Amino acid sequence: MGIDGYKEGVAIERVLLLSMGFGTGHNSAAKTLKKQFVQQPGVKAEVVDLLELIPNTFHPLLQTGYLGMLNKFPSFYHYLYDWTHQSRVIRYVSSELIEKMGWSIRKKLNVVFSEAKPTRIVTTHPFGLLLCPANGVEVPTVGVVTDYELHPIWLARVPRVLCVPKKLLAQNQLERIQWKTGLKLCETGLPIDPDFYQQVSTDHARIRLGLDVKRPVVLIMGGGTGLGPLEHLVEELMPLSYIQFVVLTGSNWSLYRRLQDRYACPHIRIEGFRNDISLWMSAADLLVTKPGGVTISEAIAKRLPMFLFEAFPGQEQANQQYLIHHRVAVATRPSTIRIQIQKFFSPDYKRDKMRERFKPLMAPDAAHRVVNETFQAEVPILQTL
Repeated sequence: MGIDGYKEGVAIERVLLLSMGFGTGHNSAAKTLKKQFVQQPGVKAEVVDLLELIPNTFHPLLQTGYLGMLNKFPSFYHYLYDWTHQSRVIRYVSSELIEKMGWSIRKKLNVVFSEAKPTRIVTTHPFGLLLCPANGVEVPTVGVVTDYELHPIWLARVPRVLCVPKKLLAQNQLERIQWKTGLKLCETGLPIDPDFYQQVSTDHARIRLGLDVKRPVVLIMGGGTGLGPLEHLVEELMPLSYIQFVVLTGSNWSLYRRLQDRYACPHIRIEGFRNDISLWMSAADLLVTKPGGVTISEAIAKRLPMFLFEAFPGQEQANQQYLIHHRVAVATRPSTIRIQIQKFFSPDYKRDKMRERFKPLMAPDAAHRVVNETFQAEVPILQTL
């Protein structure tokens, strides 16, 4: 959308995008939105990862502690996530604790606010508004949910507008939340790189990537860090030599070397970090992955059926439930994946119908809609649920 009355070279709207780099989804959505914002005349946008405002001695500890908890103590993380989800009292205490403990972030955020002088705030993490300095709530605020669940912590400090995925909530749920909080809920979908909505034929993608156009392709991913039982999955799939398997290990180079040494063969291709995931998804018939918010949103854009493994408690389990509910994915594990893939590629499996079910979930204009809602937003109310 355009902004009337601006002068050349003068930004009359200054949008501050807040994120928190636990995982990659929040930052990825914020960067995608920034690209959309700066395309608008008279708009300046800046992304701030709140984790980067934490003192250097604590920042890596928080990040590794988060990943370590997910990997080594998933049940404990599950309880923490569930407690804040189910109990209003614990949710209130948690939000108060976040606000009080955020003093080190808030001090630096005050400097950011004084320099950026934002006219609007967009946050892709629910902690964003909780950590804002007092003057931060004097401008219109927008929340952007980056997983397929509306966690109640988003309503601890209510933004004026909350953007959620398509078909996440029933109409009566949308109306109830809006009535109780006064916020505006918008089904914008998750903002992702627009490349994923570009139409590329399967044959063209396979030719560009050096794949056989006549044989099925299964893409196996573990997220940007190559998490999950990828070695066990590949070992189970080795006998299916009529299928081309492409394993993306992301930035996990030790995993890449192990897989390359043990499993690389004519029908199994091992790749490290790639910046052309969109093309690989266009080439694939099936995606085997962990259900991270960004990855599954990209697969939705490509209408790429999914087999999901080892969902972490919390957001990933919610993402998995969302996809299974809409019948565009199934859960898998190493002990069952071979027979599931054989069934998927059998002549009587209705793969085309599965791809059709993606249509109501797709959001090619998500970033554009978030931008529009941001500029229409009014000053937020302060109310908790």
